[in-house]
Amino acid sequence: MSTFGGVTVFETLDAAAVALVLVAHFVGFYIRGALGFGSNMPIVLLTTWVLGPHHAILLVALTSGIAQVHLLPQGFRDTDWHVARILALGMMVGIALGVWVFAGIETDWLVLLLGGLIIGIILMDRLRLIEHLRRIVDLRSPALASVLAAASGTVGTVSGGGGLYFLVVYLRLVCATPAALRSTNVFLSGAFMIFRLALLTYAGLFTPQLLLEALVIAPVVFLGSWAGTRLFHASTPERFYNFLQLVLLVAAAALFGKGLIYLLS
Repeated sequence: MSTFGGVTVFETLDAAAVALVLVAHFVGFYIRGALGFGSNMPIVLLTTWVLGPHHAILLVALTSGIAQVHLLPQGFRDTDWHVARILALGMMVGIALGVWVFAGIETDWLVLLLGGLIIGIILMDRLRLIEHLRRIVDLRSPALASVLAAASGTVGTVSGGGGLYFLVVYLRLVCATPAALRSTNVFLSGAFMIFRLALLTYAGLFTPQLLLEALVIAPVVFLGSWAGTRLFHASTPERFYNFLQLVLLVAAAALFGKGLIYLLS
């Protein structure tokens, strides 16, 4: 659409399509500012329609990295480090595997399964079935945390987002307060984005066009993150958890629907 220094950004998009990309990024990073996670999947789901899946996934990887400049310091305030350290290491293993298979794997079944799992776990939480699970399984077990983190890193990298939605359902159960949950989410999101950016860069998947597009979107990213952070500080724990579950349910339904549409088409 526009040319800067010989590099054209959003080359095939009209004004309406560019507006959709900007709005999607604002909404996604508003959610991330409020909850500490959640930007990638809403953005990928919306922008894939105008950018295509690979372009959308790589662009949001860059804009998520930019957002961490503002958000990552907040991830050191109330983080549950006992859980976060184990999860960060497991996620790195999963991200490495996810980058390796990103270009060739069929993701539809993976996305469908992820959406179904999130819906099921949230319904278990709402019906208080999780309380019975806590009596059987040590949710803070390093082995359980490592397996969940590796699966989250792989799924999130391959599908362009969504892995952290699965992990947040687990964190909702082990973090004692909304502040600890949000800070742990921010820290893990930052670790996820930074490590994935490093591997994607090493794989040579970023172009000057993508880098410039991310810089063009950056003001919207910072504005959405700032607005979402203000929402978090103004909310009560009950409102926070209700908003969290609403976002998870909508995202899970979108993931499930996305996988189902592609499998049936």
